[in-house]
Amino acid sequence: MRKGTTQRTRARTALAALVVLGAMLSATPRTSAQEALSPNETLYRELESLSPADRQSKIEAGARKEGSVVLIQTVRAELGAGQIELFRKRYPYLKVEWTSDLGSPEAAERVYAEQVSGRRLTDAINVSISDLSELLARNFLARYATPARQAVLPQYRRFEDPQNRWVLSFWSDRGMSYNTNLVRAEDAPKDWMDLCKPAFKGNVSFDPVQARFIGGLYTALGDKVFDFFRCMGQNDPIIQRGPTQRVELMLAGDHMIVGDSYLYQGLAIKKRTPSAPYAMVLSAPIIASMGAVAINRNAPHPYVAALFADWMVSDEAQTYLADQLRGPVTLKHPYLPADAKLVETPDIPKPVMDQLIDAWLKDVEKKR
Repeated sequence: MRKGTTQRTRARTALAALVVLGAMLSATPRTSAQEALSPNETLYRELESLSPADRQSKIEAGARKEGSVVLIQTVRAELGAGQIELFRKRYPYLKVEWTSDLGSPEAAERVYAEQVSGRRLTDAINVSISDLSELLARNFLARYATPARQAVLPQYRRFEDPQNRWVLSFWSDRGMSYNTNLVRAEDAPKDWMDLCKPAFKGNVSFDPVQARFIGGLYTALGDKVFDFFRCMGQNDPIIQRGPTQRVELMLAGDHMIVGDSYLYQGLAIKKRTPSAPYAMVLSAPIIASMGAVAINRNAPHPYVAALFADWMVSDEAQTYLADQLRGPVTLKHPYLPADAKLVETPDIPKPVMDQLIDAWLKDVEKKR
């Protein structure tokens, strides 16, 4: 019971953050005293009046003078490290301090702690926008209106911030994948409700309750999501933490379907081993987690922070993401079709959130 309560508390905290974010996205920009521009934001406002060439020249000159930057890259492990290395090679005169050891929530928490304590060390973070709610609520992020945002493809612009407090830089996807040795293409699920079919009983895996995932299911299914939870629970799903491990187990024949997989993980395995029995379900809505560069309102190195934000939507940075089977925001996706239906989760009412968490724990995980 204690474990279930902990999971419920964590999920509610995360979903509450999504509500705050949704409210902020829909709010009218304010001009109160509390919203007065920081010195960095005044600098960024001045850049808006320059021609593109003069603007770039001033940013690079300022970056050379600053000479260094502190970044948090939450695109983890080799992928994130490789992207930062490209930035360092592009601007070899900069000393780049960075970490990719933190997850997106932890990165946002670090900037929050720095701001509250007055120890402003981090210049910019590359995180999921759903983790920015507390930083937005406290006005800790810089407003940076950059023409680089024009490169973002139209289908992603609805995820941008009208107050320019982040620059979209990547997105990750979660959806269904299956073992083609165990499930024929004609028998594969076509939508989320298909996972309830008797043929898949005891053969569909999920992580324990995750706010973004079940919120995405609600966005995709509406109130039918509660029917899905009930019938899925009756189908005896496998609940096991670790999406990478579950994909590997599925491909080894342990079970048929991963219900909440990061699709690139199986594709990366298939790229290395073409015979791997892996296929994606592309007919069902894909749950998208949008990521962005956010600049500390009081960044110690505002010019380099701006240079990094702009570079993250450059062809160089975005091509690297696509080559690594991740989601660029300015280029065609490496494996998902352009008409793939994407759902996000920033605007779910709190009473519904509580219902979602309780229903998942009760019906799917059987924690209550």
